[in-house]
This record gives sequence, C-alpha cells and structure tokens, in this order.
Amino acid sequence: MNSDIGPLKFGNVLPIPAAPVEALLKIAVRSEEAGFDSVWASDHLLMVPGGLVPNALSLLPAAAALTRRVLLGTAVSDVHRYHPAVLAQMAATIDHISGGRFILGLGAGEAMNLDPFGIEHDRPVARTVEAIGVMRSLWAGDVLECEGLFWRFQRASLQIRPVGSSIPIYLGANSPRTRRLAGALADGWLPTPRTPELYKKHLGDVLRGAREAGRSPEEIERAIFIYTAVAEEAEDAHRALERFKPLIIHSVELLREAGFELEPLGEAPEQPPPYHEVIPGTAGEEAFWAFGRSIPLEAAVEFSISGTVDDCMRRIEEFARSGVEHFVLVNVGPDAKRTFEAYARHIIPYFREAAGR
Repeated sequence: MNSDIGPLKFGNVLPIPAAPVEALLKIAVRSEEAGFDSVWASDHLLMVPGGLVPNALSLLPAAAALTRRVLLGTAVSDVHRYHPAVLAQMAATIDHISGGRFILGLGAGEAMNLDPFGIEHDRPVARTVEAIGVMRSLWAGDVLECEGLFWRFQRASLQIRPVGSSIPIYLGANSPRTRRLAGALADGWLPTPRTPELYKKHLGDVLRGAREAGRSPEEIERAIFIYTAVAEEAEDAHRALERFKPLIIHSVELLREAGFELEPLGEAPEQPPPYHEVIPGTAGEEAFWAFGRSIPLEAAVEFSISGTVDDCMRRIEEFARSGVEHFVLVNVGPDAKRTFEAYARHIIPYFREAAGR
C-alpha cells in the first residue's frame, strides 16, 4: 500500500445495546488510550437487538469526565424527543465538562424511538432545520423573541454557552434533500453505511448544497457511520457481518443503487418493516431479521470495512479517496477485542504515520 491521502480520523461507537454502563465508560477510556480520535454513543430509546440502552446525553458527560482528548458525539440525536432549547443547554453542558470536545449528531428521527411513546414527529426535516437555527442562536447568546413553525420563544436565552463560539452539528443525512441541507447547514455529514462509490456519488449532493448556500465545501467534515470486522482470515471477518446485514443495509433502494438485489427467500419480506414496527421482542423485529437474511453477504461486505488488517487498510483508502475524512466505526468483529487491537496497533498508526501526524 502507498497511502497518499490526507489526515484521517477514527471514531469508536460504544456498543449499545450490549455492555453495562460502567463497561461502556471503560471502553471510552480505552478508546482514547488506543489512539482513537472520537467516541460516539447511539441515541435511542429502543434498539434492536434488545439489551441495555442508556441515554446518550447522560452517558457522554461521564465519558467526558474520564477522558482528556477524544471528541465525544451522538450518532445521532433528534429534535422530537428534545426541545431545542433543552438540547442546546444539554449540549453546552457536555461541552463544558469535556472542555469543548462535544459533537452533536442530529438526524430526522426514527419511528421506533417515537411512535411507541406517542412522540409527535411530523415534518421532521423542517423541524430539524428550525431547531438548528434555534440552538445556534442560543449558543451565540441571542435573546429569542419569535414564533416559528414548531416553537415559540418569549425573551428566551441560555445562561450557559459553549466553550468555543458554537458546537459542531453533524447531520445523519441519507436522502438527496437532507444531504443538500447538510451541505447548507451542518458542520459535518455523517451518513449510514454505503459503498465507496455511493459515498462519492452522494457527497456530490452535500457539496452542491454547500455551494448553493455560499459555503466552502471545506467547512464540512465528511464522516461515515460504518461497520467493521477484522480477523486473521478475511472470510471469518466477512461472516461476522451476517447477523448485522439489516442494520448495515436497511434500504432496498440503496442496495439496488449499489448494484445488488435481494436473494429470493420464501419467508423474507421484499421490504424491511417500517421502523415503528421494529420493536424488540415483537413480530416487527422478527420481520426485520427475516428481511436481513435476503440481503447478499457480498453486499454487506461492500458496505463495510472487513477482512484482514491489510484488507481493511485498503478499504479505508478506497473510502478516503471517495471523500471520507472521519470513520465512525461500529466494531462487529468475530472477536471484538482483536478488531479493536487491530485498529489500535496497526491501522490507526499506519494512517497517522502516512499523514505525518
């Protein structure tokens, strides 16, 4: 390999649902010690597969208190479960605890976190856009006296502000419209998994949105939320992706855009069930995993970073040449410790040395 790409960042997603809270905090500390640049927490009320699901915005302040260097982010929060003023205050508080290391990841929201609890989520994109404007105004110290589409403010201001001028907002944007909004409004783009070719193609929407808004494309960090598995034998790493297929690829349209088709399986639905039906322990969850069985394993491999250490390095270079600057990694290796150590001992040092960092 001959890496001629620029500096890259590597983030570690805490394994939620899985480990107890105290174990998650230990992983955050070990991630910093191992050389990762960032630590991320998924922000859900419910997740599949079922397990312990702590609140991300309560977990990250504890991780902030135990670390000194790594960035800390949500992957991702939404503005349906949090009033934008409350979310702005929580984010600013975490920013103070961490010394300015917090990243607020935002998405349009997922029905599994909303419908079972009766949380309204109409017009999610417009709601998110308005909330971003509200939060940035409050972080800037403005006093809000206005009525928007969703929220009304009367002499409203925050008595805590970020450590710096603001807090970075990364948008988990996965449609043409939201990708353009990421370019126009966000500090970073954090999409769900896709192939290097699709990443490069979809990045075009982000850059178009930036140009239309009069922004420099360099203002937007280009990240990706992606699954990874490392093993001595590439086949073992690839097989580890099998049970995560519907999490890696949960859109038939995206699968087909990458040139793949579902495998014909009698019991599998042709579309994944709506997310509001994907509740742990229900028929919706069973349908979700049944759909996943019809996704070709080779497609999951193309949408991930898996194989031997050298395979993963080559794959990272492919993504980097497609525009990725920050890899937000979900460790699903057949041996999670081996995958973690592969990044700590080989992969991160290689790219750091190649970039002269």
